[in-house]
Amino acid sequence: MINDSTLLSPAFRTALLRRYIADAFIALMTRVNGEAVYAEEGERIPLTPEKVALNILFHIETPWREEFGAEEGSWLAAEALERMLAPGFAGESLRLSLNGVTELREVYRDIIFGAPDGKLPPGYAFVSAEDGEAYL
Repeated sequence: MINDSTLLSPAFRTALLRRYIADAFIALMTRVNGEAVYAEEGERIPLTPEKVALNILFHIETPWREEFGAEEGSWLAAEALERMLAPGFAGESLRLSLNGVTELREVYRDIIFGAPDGKLPPGYAFVSAEDGEAYL
């Protein structure tokens, strides 16, 4: 039997939303640019699901946690991520909302001007299954 409290945990919910948003952003940029890149003002940033997800964590989620603490900040970050997807995002075709497009354009504009790209926020680390549970 599946334990709903595990599947509906804030960490799982946020990780799933992060992945949905990354996939939808890459699909949009591929349609717009003909390839998986963010292009603006002559700059081109290659997009991969992992890098986009890390950028969402670094630039969108972490500020919520830093301002409001781990528990409340995580809930607020998850709500912000939900607003980044078009209503009914659990359907067959994932799409970003206008808010999602705007948020990610701001992230990638910051990256063009020197913000970290594809990095974990300070204090975060990947942990292997052998070493224990990892929270992102």
